[in-house]
Amino acid sequence: MGSLSRRAALAVLCALLLSAVASASPPYYYLDPQQIDLTTLLPPPPDAASAQERTDEQQVAAAVAARSSAQLSEAKADSMRSVFFFAQAIGPQFEAAKLPLTTRFFSRIRSDVEQLVDRAKAYWDRPRPNGMRKARGSYPSGHAAFAAATAIVLSQLIPSKRDAIFVQARVFAENRIILGVHYPSDVAAGWTAGTLAAYAMMHNRTFRQDFAAVNAELRAANL
Repeated sequence: MGSLSRRAALAVLCALLLSAVASASPPYYYLDPQQIDLTTLLPPPPDAASAQERTDEQQVAAAVAARSSAQLSEAKADSMRSVFFFAQAIGPQFEAAKLPLTTRFFSRIRSDVEQLVDRAKAYWDRPRPNGMRKARGSYPSGHAAFAAATAIVLSQLIPSKRDAIFVQARVFAENRIILGVHYPSDVAAGWTAGTLAAYAMMHNRTFRQDFAAVNAELRAANL
């Protein structure tokens, strides 16, 4: 009986620990995680023995070999997932200190997209290029998903800068290949994931309310 009691106590402890980990995760703000199952909506990553895998590897190797030191430094410097990366497309007045509602809104979008993508990463657990050690798998790219979702929403808020915003988003996503931390197929899947996430979020009532408030803030800032 003593052994059974110990096993029962251990089981309860494990359940409590798992519950604590789950509760420590940030909430979803605009997405219902049941809405989008990326493991169903995205194709699986290329098989390790496939021609597509070889192509992915060759493209990463070529990008890494061709990058200049300036490109590498710029890609590293611009790897933080922040909407204010797009100041390069919008202008220097687009900054966090002046736009608190915008900052919070896009932080929530980033968090939702990141959590959604992390579930897919855990499911496929694709190794990174050249065996690079990262806490999360390679497929799909979270940075590409962030870039796509952010560009879609931001370009609706500032339509006059739509083309420049999407050019900047592509740079942000493709920098992951230049850095050698993602395959092209990771980036393509991430872009699709971000598009799906943005579409779902735009149908959320709280999202639409916050979008309207951010739109007013940006108009007041002459953006």
